Amino acid sequence: MEMKLPLFILCICAAQIISGHLIPESIFYPPQSPPSGYIVGGSNAADGLAPFQCSMQYGGQHFCGCAILSSKFIITAGHCAEALDASKITVFVGSNKLSGNGAHYGIKKSKIHEKYDNPAFAYDIAVLVVKGEIDFNEKVQPIGLSAYEIPEGSVAQLTGWRRLSNSGSVPDQLQVIELNVVQTAECKNMLGQAVHDSHICTYNGEGEGACYGDSGGPLVYNNKLIGVVNFGKPCAKGAPDAYAKISYLYDWINENTKSN
Repeated sequence: MEMKLPLFILCICAAQIISGHLIPESIFYPPQSPPSGYIVGGSNAADGLAPFQCSMQYGGQHFCGCAILSSKFIITAGHCAEALDASKITVFVGSNKLSGNGAHYGIKKSKIHEKYDNPAFAYDIAVLVVKGEIDFNEKVQPIGLSAYEIPEGSVAQLTGWRRLSNSGSVPDQLQVIELNVVQTAECKNMLGQAVHDSHICTYNGEGEGACYGDSGGPLVYNNKLIGVVNFGKPCAKGAPDAYAKISYLYDWINENTKSN
């Protein structure tokens, strides 16, 4: 049976140039058309919400989301970590506004899951080691990992900055939305064969979900990280969004975030 889902990783033709580097649009969650929000259907996040949220930046420009795991490690999607030279990426923390008075940290090295993209779209996870140590305060805090499967129908929180359009700018204010968790088997039926056991999904219906710039961003349930944005049908068009499932990848993440 032919898979008709226009997965953005397969079908995006355009590219973005950041500071002289050609970045395939496939590393981003696709744009909503016409643009009518940030995280589609979401709202502005209150100051101090999601202190674990971070922004991966190149040349001072946001291109993927991430989450703080400890003073040394952050977590993001594999397709975000492979996009650019890790030594040229900075991580921004401590503000829900990209123009805010947060802090920037360099990246010492990155580790992408060995099985990433084999099979295609699976194991899309990476951990990054920051230079120095992240200073914690009320607006900068690590988040714990969920080791357990999340019950179907649970409501999780997604935060992130998404692009307004294919060529538009990233919004300044962090967005937040609550999304219903869909189990992997049901997600496969709805989204297609690209969904792997290493994914967890959310689905609220048309008009609510992830979009451009959300890749690598955190999905949270009961104050634990349960997913990292991977892919979906662009954008909140009536199909689930797929995330790297933290419970499935729990051992790998722990093994690769041990301090030396």
